[in-house]
Amino acid sequence: MSSKEKVPESVLRCVAALKAAKSDNDRFASLFVVTKLIKAEECDKNCLKLLYEAIGFDFLNRLLRSNDVPQDCPPFIYKSIALSIVSCFCSVPEIVESQSIMSIIPVLLDIVSTSDTEDMEDNLMLISDCYTCLQAIAGLEAGRKALLAKGCLAKLTEIYVEEMFRHDEALQLLVCLASNQGKHLWDGQQEAFKRLMNRLANDFNSETTDRKFELCKMLAVFLANSPLIPMTEIVNQDWPQHTLLTLESLLCSRIGTSQRDSSLQLIARLLELMGLAWGLKYGPNPRQFLLLLVNLACVEIRMKLEDRSLEQALESADILVACYSIVELFVTFMTSQGFLDFDSKQREQAYCALKGAVGAILSLLHQTDESCCHEWTIPANDRRGQFICASIRIVGSWLSEETSSMKEEVCSVLPFIITVCSRIYEERKAGASDMPDPLRFMLPAFCHLAAEDAPRKIMLSQKLPHLLYDYLLYQWGIFSKWLALQPALAADWLHVETTPEEEEMAEANRPESESAIILVCGVFMNLAVLEPELVATDPVFAQLLKFCITNLPPLVHRQDFVVLLGNVAVLGLLLLRHHTWKYAQGDSAVFRYIQGTVSFLWDAHNSEESCDSLSLVISLRYKKDWPDLAELWFLGMQGLSNVMNKMSWIVEFIIDSGWPHEMMKSLSRIIAGAIDANTRTAYEDFLCCLLRAQPDKVKPVKSHLRKKWRLPEDEAHKSCEIFLRQFRLNPDHSELELDAWRTLLWVSALGVDYQHLAGEVYALWKTLRYTYLTLDGPAANLLSALRKHNYHIGLITNGPSRSQWEKIVQIGAEEFFDSILVSGDLSFEKPQPEIFHLACQQLNVQPAKSCMIGDKLETDILGGKLAGMAATFWIPLSSSERASCVDEMPDFTIESLEDLAPIFGIEPQEIR
Repeated sequence: MSSKEKVPESVLRCVAALKAAKSDNDRFASLFVVTKLIKAEECDKNCLKLLYEAIGFDFLNRLLRSNDVPQDCPPFIYKSIALSIVSCFCSVPEIVESQSIMSIIPVLLDIVSTSDTEDMEDNLMLISDCYTCLQAIAGLEAGRKALLAKGCLAKLTEIYVEEMFRHDEALQLLVCLASNQGKHLWDGQQEAFKRLMNRLANDFNSETTDRKFELCKMLAVFLANSPLIPMTEIVNQDWPQHTLLTLESLLCSRIGTSQRDSSLQLIARLLELMGLAWGLKYGPNPRQFLLLLVNLACVEIRMKLEDRSLEQALESADILVACYSIVELFVTFMTSQGFLDFDSKQREQAYCALKGAVGAILSLLHQTDESCCHEWTIPANDRRGQFICASIRIVGSWLSEETSSMKEEVCSVLPFIITVCSRIYEERKAGASDMPDPLRFMLPAFCHLAAEDAPRKIMLSQKLPHLLYDYLLYQWGIFSKWLALQPALAADWLHVETTPEEEEMAEANRPESESAIILVCGVFMNLAVLEPELVATDPVFAQLLKFCITNLPPLVHRQDFVVLLGNVAVLGLLLLRHHTWKYAQGDSAVFRYIQGTVSFLWDAHNSEESCDSLSLVISLRYKKDWPDLAELWFLGMQGLSNVMNKMSWIVEFIIDSGWPHEMMKSLSRIIAGAIDANTRTAYEDFLCCLLRAQPDKVKPVKSHLRKKWRLPEDEAHKSCEIFLRQFRLNPDHSELELDAWRTLLWVSALGVDYQHLAGEVYALWKTLRYTYLTLDGPAANLLSALRKHNYHIGLITNGPSRSQWEKIVQIGAEEFFDSILVSGDLSFEKPQPEIFHLACQQLNVQPAKSCMIGDKLETDILGGKLAGMAATFWIPLSSSERASCVDEMPDFTIESLEDLAPIFGIEPQEIR
């Protein structure tokens, strides 16, 4: 049957009459026919669409916008007729979301905004029709966006606050917008929000009928979607305190179940915003009420979860989530001084109630895991997924503070929790950023659980380190993008006075990814200490170390991220202890990392900021965060001591930096008792390790400085080390010639007394450098033999262009290679595959028919593999490197270049 045959005859006749109308008067006449011929029950959506199209929006628009009415007619007669017609079609989404209906939003808002004027006294139906249209528009996503674009927020707030006609309708519209648009609804409209909350809370507190609980629900919606406002501004208003006292009175009275549920939901939202410590300031007996509240929440959780399935629990999801919030807030409160002020009986009572509630949640998670056969496939946007995430959040909150109780129950659900976290994280990573993040909620718990044997084994069996490493990269990507948009802080930022409101807003604007990264580092630190064999053999920890080495240096100059800096620095040290063989030569990346780590440890204490310069105090930059930094600092000092024995160049750098000298000078100067015993012990142990690890650093240049130019031994030693440190950091200068730049480095290293020798010293250094840096006989012979056998040979080197080309020319490498690429000439470097592909292109060969030979796993071998080369040959610089090779595994490991001869068909006599 066609759509036309389904339409009643009366509707078709009216449609025909409307379409036949030649003028607006004819359309008016046809509209009267519509009201007489068509019954309401005959009009389905299809009929309404036909009638709307027949009337035509242009006609309705003219009526809406016309002020030229017939004599003796009310001034709003045309508008009233038009809106009466439009409101009839508001049940059809296709009509409501049309551009034509969206275009009349300003007219609708203007009418309801003037509802209290004298002109509107006889046009109350017009206002009602306006609200009918606005409610229909607000019911659609496109409609809400259009309403906000037209400035509805301020107008609707004004209507409600000033109690204009039908102001309850305006409030319902605001609730609809807040429920759907979230916290960003109030961006730039904080003053409107404060006015609305003040009025709504006053109405709630003064209402004595059942409407009180309707207002209660609305208040909860607005608080759940409140904008970012400094807490001091909210605390200074009366409505939060009065609302809390009203809720206390309600919850201590006899009220129905639905009324109690509404009250619990509102108080949960209020305490989320204001905090439990704030709640203890008001009321006749705030401690007793707080205990009552947490007991109510825990009892609700147990009653609605124990011996129930997930589907049954979902029937009470709204009140359960509110109770979850109260429990989470109280668990956090238990770690504060405020909780210690409760007497022991009260503390025990609260603990038992919380333990029972968490036990019920663990039971639900276990039952859900069993019912889905240990395979969680529910998407996070499903109500079941959202509720499970909320339940996991409470478990994470509890375990972050208490891991000693219910160990068996926790271990039994831990695999399920990790599975859910992994599944939902993958959804977030795929683009669903509005999904909950249970993995983030569990990070503090994972940190504690990693320190215990049984749960740690479960975490490792579930491949949690791999999940956390991927999560770390994801959060770092978010953080890096945010950081790139932030201005650099002024050098004196610590001394700039800021108001509490400014500090609060600045803290709130910091990305959540920062704290997530810090927590992930905490989990990995525990694993690094307790699972040394795993750290040494699992490739994910080698990748994690590279992450620390790469990403620490940019944080060093961001003085406002010292906690994040400390976590990345110390985690890197704990990992480096098991991978020292890879970095024995100290390439530029790991050198910058160690430099940043030493900077973090060095800057923690000083005597200059003390009152008398005779005490060692926490630096101003560290002071605010010292509770989070103290343990990191001690662990970092120990970690740096552990790697020094295996990496001599670190010892050289530390001595060059002058830190040990400053350390000893400070320790000798400060008075007794001006430094705590643990800090003094940490410094003294570090100095002892440094003395034991210091290698013999007698160099030819140092010898010449002593003998030829008669520098004292300590000056010669110091000058050489300063030069080497500066040269490693800055081998080239964009505005100076190489010789001039290096001479300038020697000027700086030699100091005022001996800087006149800089030219001679540099000349000697350069001569000695290229005496030792040369292509030896067998290597040169092999390269020549390879070319004779028609092999194409390329050289790829990382580093600044001028200094690298100087080395290439000085050692005569050009004659041996068909292609030479220096990363300083390009926009990429090893191990990026692009530089390998470019070399193959210049040699006119395919990567799959080429091989890579190199001595660095992390650049040469990894790059060759990423580029898809046929084979990689690794020449380890030491036997310890060979013994510890676990990742970026080369295809072949050889002792020297000469071992390549038989592989490429070259006779031994050809390279002798």
